[in-house]
Amino acid sequence: MGKVDSKFAGTESFDNIKSVKKSVGGHKKNTPISSTNRSYQGEKATSASNSKSSSHFVELTILVWLDASSEKTNDVTQKTMNHFRRVTNIVQAYSDLEKCYQFMSSIQDEKILFVVSGSFGPQILSRIENFDQLYSAYIFCGNKANHIEWSKQYKKIKGIHTQIKDLCDALRYDNNQYDKSITPISILPSAPAIDLNQSNKEFIYLQMLKSILLEIQYDKKFRRELVDFSRQFYLSHEVQLNIIDTFEDAYNLHAPIWWYTRKCFIYKMLRRAFNDQDFELIYKLAFFIRDLHRDIKKSYLQTHNHQYHPISVYRAARMTAKEFEYVEKNHDGLLSFNDFLITTLERSIALKFANKLRNDPNVTVVIYKIDIDPSKSSIPFIALNNLSYVSGANGEILLSMNTIFHMDQIERISDRLYEITLSPANKKDEQVINLVDYMQEMTQGVSGWFRLTRILMDVNEYNQVENIYKYMYDQTNENQREERAFLFHELGYVNDLKNDLLTSIANYQQAIDIYLRYLPANHPTLITTYTNLGSVLEKQGDFNGAVNQYQRALKIEKPDEPDIIYQYNNIASALYQQGKFSEAQQTYEKAVEILLKDFPSAHPIFAETYNNMGGMFYSMRDYTKALGYYEKTLEIEEKSLPENHPSLISTCFNLATTYEALKNNKKAVTYAEKAYEKARTAYGSEHLETKQNLDYLEQLRDKTEIVKL
Repeated sequence: MGKVDSKFAGTESFDNIKSVKKSVGGHKKNTPISSTNRSYQGEKATSASNSKSSSHFVELTILVWLDASSEKTNDVTQKTMNHFRRVTNIVQAYSDLEKCYQFMSSIQDEKILFVVSGSFGPQILSRIENFDQLYSAYIFCGNKANHIEWSKQYKKIKGIHTQIKDLCDALRYDNNQYDKSITPISILPSAPAIDLNQSNKEFIYLQMLKSILLEIQYDKKFRRELVDFSRQFYLSHEVQLNIIDTFEDAYNLHAPIWWYTRKCFIYKMLRRAFNDQDFELIYKLAFFIRDLHRDIKKSYLQTHNHQYHPISVYRAARMTAKEFEYVEKNHDGLLSFNDFLITTLERSIALKFANKLRNDPNVTVVIYKIDIDPSKSSIPFIALNNLSYVSGANGEILLSMNTIFHMDQIERISDRLYEITLSPANKKDEQVINLVDYMQEMTQGVSGWFRLTRILMDVNEYNQVENIYKYMYDQTNENQREERAFLFHELGYVNDLKNDLLTSIANYQQAIDIYLRYLPANHPTLITTYTNLGSVLEKQGDFNGAVNQYQRALKIEKPDEPDIIYQYNNIASALYQQGKFSEAQQTYEKAVEILLKDFPSAHPIFAETYNNMGGMFYSMRDYTKALGYYEKTLEIEEKSLPENHPSLISTCFNLATTYEALKNNKKAVTYAEKAYEKARTAYGSEHLETKQNLDYLEQLRDKTEIVKL
């Protein structure tokens, strides 16, 4: 197929970037005969999206008010609520103690500023004092003297107030302190080569995401969508609703820096999005992220481009002891700030704020000292003197969010207070070169929108991916048949991931209909769509339909290509699920016959096929035959895969279950131990896969009365 001239696809053929589902069988794990009601299929996404909580709150702090009168509709209560809404945009009021407690217990990603009446205070504070989500608490009462003694035992009680103005001043101070102290970072540990393991994933994905967001072109539709999305979270907040209206109607009358420093809804949402890596919220804010970066860069070129002398800027931040330990451990790696960063030229200001943060005994405080030498690097930054919404920004410097740093020095200033000196990583730096090469390799030949969907897909943001594909489709016309067919294919794929099978089938069929308007039915372009449609039909239980699609794909495959074996595996799987065991076995054997003729004996496709045959015979309770095929699978995988590869974990597990079924418990324990150790090394002790393997191992040990020394 020829190259594509498309603003979406870049320079790559659509065939090369299609989402592919291969063998349905894969490396499934057996259900042990002693655990017929337990699933051992590993950790999978259970919902269409894994957004943390942006569907609930879109800011970092919540003010919770517990008072018997808080839900009464009178002037006093309304005035109190209005005062609280001037402190923070999200206010939750409760008159029922248990409902309040349940709500506070459910909060995971936000910090709570808690206001409680004197009568409720002693009843609830003993239950919530140790909540990590509780940032500070205040008693709001009629008589301060009544609550001085009992409140002394609770460290998070910051004050007792009888006047609403004094209370709100204190709450506002807390809210601002917390906002200023949150500085999310990502770290890429130093390594000879870069791979996408769990510790690297956060850093790499954020760098890719930020890079992609800055290159994509957005139209007014994205601002309208953000405005509509935002309004639902501020329905009871008249001030913010008015600002949202102004943002919609007069966005271009002010610079993005002005909107950001106004610290209204857009600032709050942006802080929340980057702090929690809420990909849904980042996507909603994408156009503003791009505009703000461009505004900083433009202002930098106009104002600081001729500045040649080095400067240092400072930012104080809080982190947990565990987070700081990770920073120290990876001091030779790369560091990136996830968010835009407001800093100060005055170290004394940062140090003063750091000492205030250090009053909390549960935090470690760092001062980031960022050295900027314009002769060596060009970090986009801008002094906020005349550009900020608020006055009094003298000495404040706003940095964009796409710079990568080296940690030159970590110096201890005093107990739980450190200074980390950062310098921008040079583009010629070996670590940076490796990172850039890796990121480009991951999305080679793919334009911004497609690169964005790949990242969002990998973090299970399927709803956002679907929205992007629909938007992309709306930008096409009837002459762009190849592009439209591709987009329907991708919509079929993402709907399958969402488990919306009917919509997935409809989209795949739409893709095929478009392809068949300009391609013959046996064109190689259709192989992936036939195969993916077959897998969805199989998932739905339409095995005849699935076999039909797999056979259509099989007729197109080249005899000496590995994909032909995947088609045989797919057909055999569907036949087996229909109860056509003999036909399934014959199909697998046909695959093996082709393999022995055309492929080297250690080719991974042998292991795939033998594994599937082992699974079939295990389900048929022919455990001796299953064992033979699993042993062949293991022999090939040990030669061709890394020692802790997920397929090896599954194969060892399946060998354990097969030996258990053959009543050879000693061998069963041996392979269960191997599966557990490989899972623990690959995923860590807390991963569901590791826990499931340990669970099964302990069952076997209990069964055979073997105690691990």
